[in-house]
Amino acid sequence: MESNNFDFSAIVKIVRKNFRLFVVVGIIAVILSVVFSGPAFMEPKFKSVAVVYPYNINTYSDESETEQLLQLFEASAIRDTIIEKFDLWKRYEIEKGGDKAKFYMYEEYNDRVVTSKTMYESVLLEVMDEDPDTAKLMADEILDQLNERINRHRNRWGSQRSASYKTQMEHQLALIDTLESRIASISKEKRILDYQAQTRELVKAYMDELGRSGNSDQTKEISSWLGELQESGSLVKTLQAVNDYSAEQYGILAEKYLDWRAIGFEELDYLDVVVSPEVSDKKAWPVRWLVVALSLVSALVLTLIVLAIGKFSK
Repeated sequence: MESNNFDFSAIVKIVRKNFRLFVVVGIIAVILSVVFSGPAFMEPKFKSVAVVYPYNINTYSDESETEQLLQLFEASAIRDTIIEKFDLWKRYEIEKGGDKAKFYMYEEYNDRVVTSKTMYESVLLEVMDEDPDTAKLMADEILDQLNERINRHRNRWGSQRSASYKTQMEHQLALIDTLESRIASISKEKRILDYQAQTRELVKAYMDELGRSGNSDQTKEISSWLGELQESGSLVKTLQAVNDYSAEQYGILAEKYLDWRAIGFEELDYLDVVVSPEVSDKKAWPVRWLVVALSLVSALVLTLIVLAIGKFSK
């Protein structure tokens, strides 16, 4: 009675006993895989490749510039723009508006447009299409769309921040106008031109007049003026200090406003393209030798399984 244990020696016996069958199956598998991996059954696809480094990009959190660039490559706005511009609905033979149309389109797009991070902190963009020219044009357009999207984002950000600083400048300018009006009103009412100089001269005049004519009307007038000066002069001095500080802050706000306004209008390159997309003259898919190898292995393994089942089911 034969043992029902299936081990390596049993596999060897099956192969030896059916060697010719394995050879025939292998030859048939190779022939069929060569035929069905040909352009008549599997339309070849060509790949266009670009390698880019992030440039002038500010990160938002702990992610690196390269990681942020990868996120931007996957932006839905860029994907949708490429789909519409190259009419990928028709190109991929997906009925627009059909059941799960977007799902199938996005799956196909993600299979054909792939981005990845390299070991050198750059981003690798790979675009595949049946037409090598289209693959190259799509890769170029993706890079252009990405750079334009970053520019629009920074322009919008700069415009918003500059508008915020402009509002603060207007409030600061209104405060300065109020302070200057208050200072001018008090100075005019209390006859204050230069607090320290006036105080020094009035004290000197008071002492001279007091020594010359005693407690005369002139002395009383000078004394009254000194009293008003002491009462209002310190207030004017304080208001002037606040006004000077407000003017200094206005200058800081104006500098920031101009910086952000410049960002709102600038047009920069945010991608350092070290490998530009090119028109490939060699297909990237299918890899015929790989298809043949997988088909051969699969056919031989399947044959072995069938023979083993037949042997041990007896």
